[in-house]
Amino acid sequence: MKKIYSIISLCLMLPLMLISCKDEFGNISYPDSPVVLSASATDIALNVAAPEGDAVKFSWTPGSNFGSNAAVRYIFELAPKGSNFEDAVVTELEKGNTAVIYRSGQLNKLLLEEFGVAPASTVDLDIRVTAYVQAEGIAPQVSEVLSVKVTTYKPITPTLYLIGSATPNGWSADDATKMNVVQGAPGTFIWQGNLTAGEYKFITTLGEFAPSYNRGDDDHSLYFRESGDDPYDVPFVVTEAGSYQVKVNLITLQIDVVETEGAAYSELWFVGGFTGWSFQPMTVDANDPFIFRYHGELNSSNATDEFKIATRPDFDPSVVFLRPETNEQGVGVDLPVVSWSESENSDDYKWKIGNDVYKIKLDLRENTLDIVPFTPFADMYIVGDATPSGWDIGNATPMVKSSDYVFTWTGTLQAGELKFSCDKQSDWNGAWFLAPVNGIEPTGAEEPVLFSQPGSNPDNKWKLASAGTYTITLDQLKETVIIQKQ
Repeated sequence: MKKIYSIISLCLMLPLMLISCKDEFGNISYPDSPVVLSASATDIALNVAAPEGDAVKFSWTPGSNFGSNAAVRYIFELAPKGSNFEDAVVTELEKGNTAVIYRSGQLNKLLLEEFGVAPASTVDLDIRVTAYVQAEGIAPQVSEVLSVKVTTYKPITPTLYLIGSATPNGWSADDATKMNVVQGAPGTFIWQGNLTAGEYKFITTLGEFAPSYNRGDDDHSLYFRESGDDPYDVPFVVTEAGSYQVKVNLITLQIDVVETEGAAYSELWFVGGFTGWSFQPMTVDANDPFIFRYHGELNSSNATDEFKIATRPDFDPSVVFLRPETNEQGVGVDLPVVSWSESENSDDYKWKIGNDVYKIKLDLRENTLDIVPFTPFADMYIVGDATPSGWDIGNATPMVKSSDYVFTWTGTLQAGELKFSCDKQSDWNGAWFLAPVNGIEPTGAEEPVLFSQPGSNPDNKWKLASAGTYTITLDQLKETVIIQKQ
């Protein structure tokens, strides 16, 4: 059965790019001449290093409408040589389109998946174009068959993971550490974070130990181990624990490992339509310099608006911005984050979300972003042996709601511990606001709190050194608290 891609009214690329769009479709007198098909190249080597680059352009002269002024549509067929177009991939073109461009990655995928061509092999193809006049009594016009030769490549894995005793998740293939794709650099992945003394290598698929990329001839080269039958399984070795940036290129089989001081940025700014394009500082996590947050009620005159994250509060072309992998990415968790600057390329992508209240979390270690709409808790309680009700969660001390997000309480507290329950779950596995570090004494000033999802709390508590009258103000949106002794 032939595969048909119908292009009716737009110049699209699915799976290829059409050019020469015309606004006119009919009422044109096309010359009385045959359809002549040509190609920009007839011996084509598809480029794994430039999958988005043009591989070949097929173009043809317009078919005649024999003075009828009727529109002409075209059928473009591509098939294995000698198959008489029985298994052709067929593209229908209208509106006067007279050219088709295949990019390297798209043509490679088509040949491997539609025709079963082996990777890194050469195949001969036949191409023809048929012109159909949209009027009765006019026979189709068929071009002469054009033959081309195409050499395919083996596709690079779209995913890569760190695995090994030196990595955060050890040797678990099911929970290996995901690396991030480097935009604009085919086959390149990057990760930054902490490695311990030990071993590591790379796998392409969660749950599978092969294929893998191992240590090559030296610490700067990779070896591709295609299956578990390959006896060579040499890992890389980390001799000293620390923070590292690991960057690999699977096309050149090179690896670059650099020890870093920590997170790439100590300050970041939220900027976009919601802020009137003014820069709003993000909050760095008190315990993890790789985590940044921006919590707030985002309102725009538009129903939806966009934002990105700046590494400096400046729009100079040299400034690096953190942006989504695809333009107008909406809400979600573990969304890929890539670096961009105007001086590098023109893909100024942004996240786009609706007006709402959000908690936004950026992880520089994993290069991911969480955009989560926030529904505030209706109630808040103080629990602990420093509070009037002690550790009796069923009778936990309620706080007073002073706004949608802020709760307050004033009263007598004893020396001892306390934390905040959002839902008074009797099994203690509910939602909590906790101290960032267990056993710390309140400063009396605004300080961060740690929100703990149900069932995941690390049980960090504040510890009061002395009894007295205290006023507590907890902001569940900003995730801050003031515990002040009067």
